[in-house]
Amino acid sequence: MEKYKRETINAYNKNAEALSKKFKELIDLKRRYEFQRFIDLLSEKDILDLGCGAGDHSDYFVKQGLNVICIDISKEMIKLCNKKGLNASVMDIEDLKFTPESFDGIWAVTSLLHIPKTKIHLVIDKLYQILKKNGILYVCVKEGEGERLIQDMVLNSQRFFSFWRKEELLKMFDKNFHLVEYREAKLGHTNFLQFFFRKQ
Repeated sequence: MEKYKRETINAYNKNAEALSKKFKELIDLKRRYEFQRFIDLLSEKDILDLGCGAGDHSDYFVKQGLNVICIDISKEMIKLCNKKGLNASVMDIEDLKFTPESFDGIWAVTSLLHIPKTKIHLVIDKLYQILKKNGILYVCVKEGEGERLIQDMVLNSQRFFSFWRKEELLKMFDKNFHLVEYREAKLGHTNFLQFFFRKQ
């Protein structure tokens, strides 16, 4: 296993509870525009939460009546999902085990940013395959340049991040996806790029 992936998995496994608490404190799901917008764009109810973490987003979608499958590469995060009663499994985003056209929507919030840029096109191709016709893909990444392992001094561990510019990421999707909507959101010193795509 490559170092970038091994270090990232170890960081999430080691700090699952702490990271879950941190992420939950940062957001107010009911007030965030992208959640309802994603639901409104869906034609049906079967969705995949790609890199679900502790499952707070999945839990929200289930309570809105959606059929949610959640996956994460961290077994400790999946344990937290299971405690919430979610349909959750350990799975690598780079090796998705789903049949073609399984989902009406895919929710990918700060998960694709853990994929190296040299591999992102392979993941996008797979996402295209497992989405149904006219399916919706929501992607949220951090704005910036390059990619690297970043040390978290508080957690005493490091995670791999790839950072993107808007046009740079759009080029990765323009072959098979139509951009429905684009937004940006600022959280602290970080600018998040948000894309709603529809499968062509």
